[in-house]
Amino acid sequence: MQFNEIHKLFGKNDTDLYVLQKEENFSRYLLVRSLDSHHLMELLEKNSIQNSGSNKIDFLYERLFNSDISEEDLIDYIKCKYPEVRDERLEQEVHLPGIIKEYGEVKCGVRNDNLNDTAKQLVRDKSIKTKEDLEIKVEKLLQGTIKGYILWQYYNQVTNDLVEHIFNNHANVIPTLRKIKYVDFMVKIDDKIIPFDLKITHISDDFFDLFTKGITETSDGDDSFAIGENPSEIEEIKNHYKKYKKSYSLPNFGGLKKDELIEILMERSPDVSKDFINDFFKKRRDLVNKLSGHLKKIEWWNYKFQGERLFKNNNRFFVFLAYKDSLEDARPLKGNLEEISKRVTEKLNDISSGNLNEIKYYYTKDKGLEGAYIVNSVSVLVTD
Repeated sequence: MQFNEIHKLFGKNDTDLYVLQKEENFSRYLLVRSLDSHHLMELLEKNSIQNSGSNKIDFLYERLFNSDISEEDLIDYIKCKYPEVRDERLEQEVHLPGIIKEYGEVKCGVRNDNLNDTAKQLVRDKSIKTKEDLEIKVEKLLQGTIKGYILWQYYNQVTNDLVEHIFNNHANVIPTLRKIKYVDFMVKIDDKIIPFDLKITHISDDFFDLFTKGITETSDGDDSFAIGENPSEIEEIKNHYKKYKKSYSLPNFGGLKKDELIEILMERSPDVSKDFINDFFKKRRDLVNKLSGHLKKIEWWNYKFQGERLFKNNNRFFVFLAYKDSLEDARPLKGNLEEISKRVTEKLNDISSGNLNEIKYYYTKDKGLEGAYIVNSVSVLVTD
């Protein structure tokens, strides 16, 4: 496949990167695409390749792609130049570890990063009777949801940047000298340059519900796994809740999350709920301890149920985060760089041997994207 065709496909939002990476010359394209303009010009000049006086980056990409410079020479150049790029980034980020240390609980609070929807809920609130009521609600929104969202976005970006250094410094990784959408780093496996999108994410309560229902690997069909029929975590809590709802005058549980239900049970019915709740958390600890042997199931869940707005079928390296004794979002564990580094280094040490999971999943959350997909992934688990 020639440069213009690959370049066009790579830039499309609906391009299946897993499929595209199987095309001839895509490995070469990725290496070229990971270079910044001054690196491109330097390579062209060093190899006496004319660029016809144009410094437009797309033109430089094409010239280098069509040159006789080997992929191995491109890799050597990238690894030689990366320390300069890394040192520049580290100089800008020297203060960041201190900011995120002891950052505390982090909550996004805005679905799909859409602040407009959050504002619409307020401007359409017919319960507001006076200008004073409006200003009070606006201030509450600013100091609550929106402030929390900004703090979460900042924490998310900073920790991502710091964790990326762990990957890029590893000998088996080919770093990118410029940011590329959907490609955080590359690895050479079986003479192919494989791109990876780094995803650092907490393990959702929804996954734990499916995990307790039972997730079994399948040998055929469009999904790598099938979901069983055992009671889920939320079902177990609701069954206990319903059993004592009337006698303890418990409120209706519609829309309440697990932690909210447990808090009500402990406040209103501790004599009949304490043992149940202790047993629940013991089971959760056991589940988290088992997860290291079931990482492929978590990878599959994160593909099959990924949000439609940011849907992409690309290879991912997941860093999964989970608390053993809490139902809180485990994002604060992103700041545990020492433990993340340990887990990631162990996995990267043997990734070049092709130690990847093949994930099959059928996506249904968006009619325009519905269909069967195949992708490669790999992951590590970090717990408290």
